[in-house]
Amino acid sequence: MWFKNIQFYKFEDNFKLTAEQLHEALLGRKARDCGQMEMACEGWSKPLGHAGQMLVHESNGALMLCMRREDKVLPASLVREQVVERAFQIEAEAGRPVGRKEKGDIKDQVLQELMPRALVRASHTYACILPQKGWLIVNASSASKAESLIELLRKTLGTLNVVLPATQESPEAAMTRWLMNDAALPEGFDVEDECEMQAGEGAEGVVRCKYVDLSSAEVRAHVSLGRRVKKMAMNWRERLSFVLHEDMSVHRLKFDSAILDEAGESGGDEVARFDADFTLMVAEFGEFLPELLSALNTEEEA
Repeated sequence: MWFKNIQFYKFEDNFKLTAEQLHEALLGRKARDCGQMEMACEGWSKPLGHAGQMLVHESNGALMLCMRREDKVLPASLVREQVVERAFQIEAEAGRPVGRKEKGDIKDQVLQELMPRALVRASHTYACILPQKGWLIVNASSASKAESLIELLRKTLGTLNVVLPATQESPEAAMTRWLMNDAALPEGFDVEDECEMQAGEGAEGVVRCKYVDLSSAEVRAHVSLGRRVKKMAMNWRERLSFVLHEDMSVHRLKFDSAILDEAGESGGDEVARFDADFTLMVAEFGEFLPELLSALNTEEEA
């Protein structure tokens, strides 16, 4: 289980639950199937799937958990068609127009009737807790998806004090500065061949550069015209390539082949391979995240 996009948070207080204690807490909101009249439901699932028994997988003190969500899929076009047909029928029979409120009531009725027959889409969101480092890392491509997991975990535990790390310099400002000056790059980090720049507030225009030399005069000229870097492809110590976004989220993570090969050499069954992947990934995060925050002049202790 190698994370591909991460949103990461710091615990304000030490996370003290053991794997067994966290498992017992998660049982209170264990994943289940949606009821006939539910549009969505979510709960905790086994990170190892059918190969596991626990709702928490532990490796060297790090904890992996998984949120499973089910959503009913009702095509908007089908609902709209049903509402129009029923409204037309009422108008024809009663000889009067159907108002907005009545159409809303008709829509609710249509949804209630279609819900038991709707298709169900399941999704899984994984997260890991590094108690010793004080990190909560969510494998999610959007902040809203990560916040859904955090909110469920907060409801499950009763409290969850996590915050976005504070930095003295915004990722946008730092990436713009790194783009303009190679010497400003922090040790261990390199700029790769992709970025996205946007004009300042009140102005329009997005420039996307891909497979180009970002240190070229042509690319840097966009910054001189007032654009700021919103996303940038980077590399950390030749061990991890990624795209840093302006909100500090990290996307399109790719671990070096040597790390992946080391995990592959562990052998064993499915559980052993999962454990090896998790252990190596967590070890990389434990070094990468503090260095990333240090590069942004973080106020937090690395």
